[in-house]
Amino acid sequence: MVSNHFENAHPLEDIKNVGIFKGITILVVDDNQDILVLISRVLKKYGIQVMTASSALEAFEAIKRCKLDLLISDIDMLGESGYSLIQKVRAINSVQIREIPAIAFSGNAEDNAHTKALASGFQTYMKKPSNPTQLIIEVAKLLRCPSKKSSSLFGDYSRV
Repeated sequence: MVSNHFENAHPLEDIKNVGIFKGITILVVDDNQDILVLISRVLKKYGIQVMTASSALEAFEAIKRCKLDLLISDIDMLGESGYSLIQKVRAINSVQIREIPAIAFSGNAEDNAHTKALASGFQTYMKKPSNPTQLIIEVAKLLRCPSKKSSSLFGDYSRV
């Protein structure tokens, strides 16, 4: 079931230059179809191309086949976990694949979930449910680099 609050949210609505995400492809991985729909809707509002996978195995195959700019993965999935997925990605020979920025997006209630996610190879951890504005900010932070247009729009939030 899609939450109307989340579905109708327009994160960062006041930002005029939403074209900064044009050409960006993000893979969202979750075994919960509702979460895949919610995150996809938010990202697509910014012109982001979204691919989805409902398992770590499906995601890993997509990662090897497609050029991605960012990975957003659940941690606790049936079968293989998001921790295992990111560790396999970080161990791959291709630098382009191995260095894909990644967000752990999980409802994991463990006290050390954030620390474990970072130690596994994710750049950041977001707890479900999350604010769509915060999701877009995290995406922009991870995509920011000198060659990306997004660097001038979003400041350095790393100390926030």
